[in-house]
Amino acid sequence: MKSFASATDSKVSVPPARRVEISWAAKTAAWIELLKPVTWFPVMCAYASGAMCSTQFSTRSLADGRFWLGLLMSGPLISGTCQAMNDYFDRDVDAINEPYRPIPSGRITLREATIGITILCVLTIIAAFFLSPWIVPLAVIGITNAHLYSARPIKLKRILWVGNATVAVSYILLPWMSGELTFKGTITVPATLVALCYVVASIGSMTTNDFKSLEGDLRMDIHTLPQVFGVARGAKFGVLVLNIGQLCAAVVLAGLGLWLWSALVFATVLPQVYYQRRFLKDPINTAIWYNAHAQGFLVLGMFLAAWAVRS
Repeated sequence: MKSFASATDSKVSVPPARRVEISWAAKTAAWIELLKPVTWFPVMCAYASGAMCSTQFSTRSLADGRFWLGLLMSGPLISGTCQAMNDYFDRDVDAINEPYRPIPSGRITLREATIGITILCVLTIIAAFFLSPWIVPLAVIGITNAHLYSARPIKLKRILWVGNATVAVSYILLPWMSGELTFKGTITVPATLVALCYVVASIGSMTTNDFKSLEGDLRMDIHTLPQVFGVARGAKFGVLVLNIGQLCAAVVLAGLGLWLWSALVFATVLPQVYYQRRFLKDPINTAIWYNAHAQGFLVLGMFLAAWAVRS
């Protein structure tokens, strides 16, 4: 954690943090903005998918405290930690792309961010331990990945594909395995194969987030798909990887003899292809629109695939 305060690149001029006096209500709103609740949804769904892989999970499990603690851990805690870390280490980029963000705008100071991130990390580990001691290493890996993704000198997000792959593992595979361990107590090969397919899909899906920061990424030497291959080709590559991951999940289910489930998962890809046609025409201006319309079908396919490999 001590690297938070010293993780700036000497080649990058980072604007000094502003001192802004704001009310508690405004401070709370700033923290909510920093933790980006909209990003919790896919991680919480991955945890739920892992839980659904167990025959011990049923509608009665919705009243199980472990289910809600797992959602708390995978969403507000560890996802919130990752988002806060990313904003902390990217405050120089945000000063260019999004100067209104909580840290560059001064609504949250660097000291407040450091304390908040530390508290979130501790609470994540505690929640993981209460779910299962075996989940603690997964939580530690997730936090470490978040640090490596954003912090210099490594800053994995600067490396083509590697950054998105690191996030996809943390957002899909780790919470999926946590859900399995919570309700099943073990991890199975079929469920892991399906989860890995959605890791691949997630790598492509995250490319849609790279179109909002092209100028800052160029100045900060961050190699995203749109930055390296151009907007049009980067969008096509991202969509291709997204669809390949989901179709691989359908193939895995078919290979297990689960033909009906395979067909259902395949069917969830079709609406996404429809929305992708508009997205590919104007990736920069339709990325948010695309995620709002197509993300639900991706999650639905993940739920169906998880239910199919219950054991």
